[in-house]
Amino acid sequence: MQDEFLSWQDETLKAIELWTIRLKNEALKQKTYSSAINFLKQNRPGLPHSYQGSAQEQFQSVVRSMFDEATRMVIDEANKQVIKHEEEK
Repeated sequence: MQDEFLSWQDETLKAIELWTIRLKNEALKQKTYSSAINFLKQNRPGLPHSYQGSAQEQFQSVVRSMFDEATRMVIDEANKQVIKHEEEK
């Protein structure tokens, strides 16, 4: 059972990483980086009003963290963009 549980943990961590990338890619379907960030902020799930730290609530925190990480990924990509200047006449 322990090996099976460890395997499940590894699979879950990989799935979290992949879903975070999918969230970033979905956000980047917006027209601007600002819109992509807003998309992630708007779709980030909230926490219950009374947080007890149960396993279900902690999982909700993990999902929120995935949205936060996807937002950081979008910001990092936006920061790598070259600024376009208008040519002087």
